[in-house]
Amino acid sequence: MAFPYQFAACAGLKLIIILLTIAVICLIDPRYVTTYISINYQIVLIYIIAALTLLYCIVSLIMYVLMYRSNGEDMSLTNCSLSEIVFSGSGMIGWMIVCGIGANVSRRTLLETGQFFGWIGACSGVIVGMFAGVLAVFTLNLINEKVLNQNRKYTRANPPYA
Repeated sequence: MAFPYQFAACAGLKLIIILLTIAVICLIDPRYVTTYISINYQIVLIYIIAALTLLYCIVSLIMYVLMYRSNGEDMSLTNCSLSEIVFSGSGMIGWMIVCGIGANVSRRTLLETGQFFGWIGACSGVIVGMFAGVLAVFTLNLINEKVLNQNRKYTRANPPYA
């Protein structure tokens, strides 16, 4: 059995997400974090979203491998698709918040520190796009597997009575 194309495509997207998340964590300057107390909660929010993203991506990559190795010929990805849709949607929302934080802090700070937060906002926008790709792949899988499949158990809304 071949590795499902959904797993291969999303594994590539999640590797890019992991690399960009590490870049965002590296862009947060420790001197800036300790100097300006007014944005401390925003920095903590960025760290929390980055940590949850890393946890989600690494665990889901491990689960892709475990699901592939444990299932037989007919692998149904319905539950996996539903969980990936929910988690990638929440990841998009979280990184949109980080993108807004980066743009806001970049706009109201000095050039040397605002540049870092501008790059954080740019990386966050790319991460949102990657999460949208994961969401699109598994949504299409769910639509093809459950809605457009001709071999469903109930193809009509009102089955005829005998």
